[in-house]
Amino acid sequence: MIMLYYISSMLFLIISSMMMMIGMFMLLNKMTYFMEWNVMIMNTVNMNFFIYMDWIMLMFMFTVLLISSMIMLYCCEYMAHDYNNIRFFFLVFFFILSMLLMIISPNMISILIGWDGLGLISYCLVIFYQNNYSFNSGMLTILLNRIGDVTILISISLMLTMGNWNFIFMDKVNWMIILMIMISAFTKSAQFPFSSWLPAAMAAPTPVSSLVHSSTLVTAGVYLLIRFHYLIYKNEYILSIIMMISLMTMMMAGFSANFEYDMKKIIAFSTLSQLGLMMLIFAFKNWELSYFHLIIHAMFKSMMFMCSGILIHGMLNYQDIRFLGKLKYFMPLTFSMLMISNLSLCGMPFMSGFYSKDQILENLFMNNNNLIIYLFVLISTGLTVSYSIRLIYYLLFKTLNFNNFNNIKEYKLMNYSMIMLMTMSIFYGYLMNLFMFSNIEVVFLNSMEKLSIIMICSIFIIINKLMNKIMNFKIMYFLKFFFGKMWFLYNFIPLFIIIPLNFSNKYLNNYDKGWSEMFFKNSLMMKMNKLNNLDIFINNNNNMMLMMLNMVFLMMIMLMLL
Repeated sequence: MIMLYYISSMLFLIISSMMMMIGMFMLLNKMTYFMEWNVMIMNTVNMNFFIYMDWIMLMFMFTVLLISSMIMLYCCEYMAHDYNNIRFFFLVFFFILSMLLMIISPNMISILIGWDGLGLISYCLVIFYQNNYSFNSGMLTILLNRIGDVTILISISLMLTMGNWNFIFMDKVNWMIILMIMISAFTKSAQFPFSSWLPAAMAAPTPVSSLVHSSTLVTAGVYLLIRFHYLIYKNEYILSIIMMISLMTMMMAGFSANFEYDMKKIIAFSTLSQLGLMMLIFAFKNWELSYFHLIIHAMFKSMMFMCSGILIHGMLNYQDIRFLGKLKYFMPLTFSMLMISNLSLCGMPFMSGFYSKDQILENLFMNNNNLIIYLFVLISTGLTVSYSIRLIYYLLFKTLNFNNFNNIKEYKLMNYSMIMLMTMSIFYGYLMNLFMFSNIEVVFLNSMEKLSIIMICSIFIIINKLMNKIMNFKIMYFLKFFFGKMWFLYNFIPLFIIIPLNFSNKYLNNYDKGWSEMFFKNSLMMKMNKLNNLDIFINNNNNMMLMMLNMVFLMMIMLMLL
């Protein structure tokens, strides 16, 4: 069965290479293709299956398929000893197909098919290791994602009044449709207050976290907003909501990552912070830059998850960074790749992350923002550097508090699968910057604004080092408890899930199976029975009725003659 992983890896790699070449060609020549065929016509509403090919779709497909290819190669070694590796293969395969269906569709009906496929299969992947924590995480994931599915369904029903579901042809839609799509994007991209499912979804196997929770599933919400950008940008109120929510998400994720000890959850909070950054720059009407950061972030974040998977695999499934340390002596190649992905995340000059993050921050500083937005962005940037340096400090400089009878070593096949992503983490940003923003950049910033990013990063590194020495155990424990629970966001989950589900249950029992049964169904049945009895009476007494009608007819004629 391992051959399935090899074959699918090679297949995805070949298709992704083709997608990249076609995408670059279409970007440089500004080409777009439509493909459409009619499925059915219902009351003058055409239901068409519709494919919209442009460079955005092709480059995103290239990103998804390249990461999927490397993940499949990675799984050859990571999942080799698992009893259920066949089931895992098919789940991941169908997940990739659902993602591709969502990417190619500018039609709400076909988007819903891919969107629901993502939600269902991600639930199956989160509960792959069947224990209580996985089941609870899976339920949290699917129920929060169902909110987004419902809002997509509402937007489809609202679009029915407009005659079709091909939003690519529309230049103006009702604000309710845009609001529903915004909520759908927030649930899928785990924005506040729907953020709690993303750290919980780390219960899934690490290849799933690398593919699903860094580059495909969580970016689907941002991708949906980018597809709707020309409609959303006409509504300033919606943009204001997106901006405020994304700022809150960035801050919350940044603080939570600085007080977390679970390695995979730190990387999950990091993903959440970067998603907030993509949403923020989108809210400032710069969707191209948001998309640029989306595809670059997918490369280095998936590699970071894969590195953490090798560390966890070698450490007998321990994820607590307090147990780990001095890993450069045991896993030099893996640790080097982790350092590259981490530095790319921080925006180290001339790595991939630098080209997107630096441009994003410069664009934000050039806008006419108020001071609060300016401070929030700077603090969030400082927190990103802070938790990245903290992770490296624990893995590199701390002593190894693991058991003595260990066999920590490199895993060749898993490292080979990351070489392509490592190359992309270093050079891909420069290449895409050259293709997408080939014009001369005009950035006017004074020296204080230009140096503020470096200053805030340095300050946060010093604060991070001082906190561990100054604060006592009780304060650190409270902060870990408060921020680790995502500012007690888990306690607000009943507002979104349990209360609506209880209401639906009561509605079903009291109305659907109660009053409506009594007043509507039973009364209708009684009336139908009476009509049925009358019909039987008429049929049984057919001759008598004819005689009576004839007599009445004769009497009427006699009266008329008189």
